[in-house]
Amino acid sequence: MQTSYKFNRNQLIALCSVTLLVPALRLVPSLTASLGGRAAWLSVPAAALPLLGYVWFLSRFMSHRKSGEGMAELTLRCLGSGAGGAALLALSLWMLLYTGFILRSGAERMVTMIYPDSSPVVFSVLTGLISIIAALGSSRSLVRFAKLVQPVVLGTLGLFLLFALTSIDYKNLLPTGDALPVLAASLPVIDAVGVVLCFSCFLEGSCEYQPRRFRSYALWLIPMLVIFLLLNVAVIGRFGAELTSLLTFPFFTIVRNLVFFNALERLEALIVSLWLFPDFLLVSALLYSAQHCLRCLLGEKPEFRGESRFDLSRGRWVIPLCGALSITAAILIAPDASSMMQWSERTIPIINLAVSFGFVPIIYIIGKLRRKI
Repeated sequence: MQTSYKFNRNQLIALCSVTLLVPALRLVPSLTASLGGRAAWLSVPAAALPLLGYVWFLSRFMSHRKSGEGMAELTLRCLGSGAGGAALLALSLWMLLYTGFILRSGAERMVTMIYPDSSPVVFSVLTGLISIIAALGSSRSLVRFAKLVQPVVLGTLGLFLLFALTSIDYKNLLPTGDALPVLAASLPVIDAVGVVLCFSCFLEGSCEYQPRRFRSYALWLIPMLVIFLLLNVAVIGRFGAELTSLLTFPFFTIVRNLVFFNALERLEALIVSLWLFPDFLLVSALLYSAQHCLRCLLGEKPEFRGESRFDLSRGRWVIPLCGALSITAAILIAPDASSMMQWSERTIPIINLAVSFGFVPIIYIIGKLRRKI
């Protein structure tokens, strides 16, 4: 009897929940505070409607998939082999660049918060190598691991936010009355959620078909936006918008300053280390999605069939190649802190928004015009 490597939607949503924390804690609330000032916490309700619209769009798009199809296969069907192949190559390069950035960003966090005398290259390479091994397995292993660590990661985040909310100054949250900064501040929230929703569609080929996709993801979106809201309120309410906008890792700065029951203090090393799990899952899932696209481009059938991790047949040699490219990007992406900030706050968010809300909808529109979906 052949083993099934499919998983259910709840497991995929768990992967979205854990991996969302990576861009969430990077962009929120430092970038939202920079764009929206004291009213930055209002960026979350401002982002709710556009994100619900994006969930509805992706649900419509993915409703056209056949058994075993994900976003990669739908792209080929919508655009044809020529244009579809070019699109898959572009999507793969986007995911590999984003993977390299996540490796470097996570390494910078470890160096800044725990090991100031270390090099980010070491952490980038180690996380990248472990993620390559994970990507050589099945996507079901990734979503199951996400389901396992989800309560630990979200529970820890919730506990620290609860303690942080007890010591905020509400004067730091009074809005200035101008709506334009709030709308601008909603873009980092839209970006963080949109990119996770987008790349997760590439994993849906191994997901069991279940109805009511929009309902499931809409119900998932609500508590995720509550986390964004509490994060904004806790950090901006404690530090103020001006200081928050200058902090590289504002949530972990709060963790460093919290004292629990007058006994346990300075837990940032434990919490920063715990965030290696979201980094690992996001990098592994992006590598898996990128290699899936490239193997479709090569004419292979990339679904996992129980191969050993070091079996490089059927185009699986692409997986370590993708890992090597991502590690190289992590090492070369930014020579100093100022350029890394540029990548974090401008380059990567702009690219992600363009792909998620521009490139992918164009694929859908062309597929509709060509009557392929």
